Amino acid sequence: MSSPATLFVIPPEIIQHILAFCHPLDVSAFSRTCRAAYDVVYSPNDQYLWRELIIHHFDDPRKSLRCTTSSIPLRYDWKMELQRRMISSSIVLNARGISDDQLRFALETFISIIDDVSPMSQIQAVPSNGLRWLGCLLHQSQILYRQPPQELKQLVARLSVYFLFSDADEDEEYALISPGQRTESRCFAYDLRNYNMGNNWGPYLRDGSVNWLHVQHLMTVIWANLADLPERWKNVRPSVGLEATRAFSAPDIASQRDWAGVEGTWRRYVCFMDYRDLFSFNFSNVFRGPRNKAYFTENVRFREATRLLEVKLKVVARDKLKFSNMDDDPAIRNPLYPPLYFHGTSRGVDGNGSVIEGMVKMGNDGAVRYKFSEKVSIHDGTTQWRLIYLLLFYHFLSLTANVVRKVSRLAVLQAQQVLSVHGQRVFMTKVCSVLWLNR
Repeated sequence: MSSPATLFVIPPEIIQHILAFCHPLDVSAFSRTCRAAYDVVYSPNDQYLWRELIIHHFDDPRKSLRCTTSSIPLRYDWKMELQRRMISSSIVLNARGISDDQLRFALETFISIIDDVSPMSQIQAVPSNGLRWLGCLLHQSQILYRQPPQELKQLVARLSVYFLFSDADEDEEYALISPGQRTESRCFAYDLRNYNMGNNWGPYLRDGSVNWLHVQHLMTVIWANLADLPERWKNVRPSVGLEATRAFSAPDIASQRDWAGVEGTWRRYVCFMDYRDLFSFNFSNVFRGPRNKAYFTENVRFREATRLLEVKLKVVARDKLKFSNMDDDPAIRNPLYPPLYFHGTSRGVDGNGSVIEGMVKMGNDGAVRYKFSEKVSIHDGTTQWRLIYLLLFYHFLSLTANVVRKVSRLAVLQAQQVLSVHGQRVFMTKVCSVLWLNR
């Protein structure tokens, strides 16, 4: 009498191939059915099954920019990484009892998923499986809308900036910024104490790394102001959400020398408050000040200006800069990404223009730094003032991207007005703006 047929008469390689198309949690459930099933999943010395599960359900990290542009070969533990993602999913979907260590583990895992995303194809735009999975999870778990512990605020802010409005319908996206959030972010963005030599006058921590909480406040101010614009402006704005952070998601192709994709025509929204209001908010006692939120909530005369500018940039040699002191910091140097220098113009809808010069460099933390010097001629061709900009691309792929192609173009800009043209350390925060490529 022959024994009954079982699944395990099939070669284990074929069973693994079948399992690779299943959800990882279903594979885990299958492994618990019997000893033979467990051996098929966990016993092989190679990581074929784990690799295929990640590739089918997320993105192939071997195609990510941090892999393709690194001189160090990728050593990837496929099994550990997949288990890490499934555990993180379970953690954030658990409404109760999440420890700070567990939340940190999950947040760091989610950021690594974004870092592992494959670049956008120049031939056919295919959505990222990893970003789709992460977007659904963040929307379902709502972890970004809870108050995190102090030590995790940077991680939550970083993920929030990436995820910005990804889960909102077009007509509801602005509603995600509450009046309270807008006021809190205005208080932070226009507080001059947040700009000093210690943080290089911008959204940085004292160790030089990105201050993601600061970036989040800037983005909140900008996006809330865009909501106040008339309906006809709705189509003239940057893309947002996880897909907008993918490498090569911007149009056109960069030249080999332009690793950061500087050259091109950009659109830039500038948001600022009158310098008299800025001084009043920071130093006067009006509205129970200084720096009281009542200045924004009770001051019926307060207004922020929002302007749309066209910026055209071209990469040039260092000696072609005419008026900028763009010295390279030897402490921030990456041999794969040499400093780039650029020259261009900025022009508003009213026709007023200015000359822009600056440099781009890769930070030690993998974040690209843009430094602008804008020279504005107001009277008889004479320069009346200059603006120094510190620009931060808010996504890792935007930093390492454009090694040979374009990246996501959404960026955050914080500007300081230099009150004297040279040498002085007197700055006034004047501008928050969002800048993106639009060819």
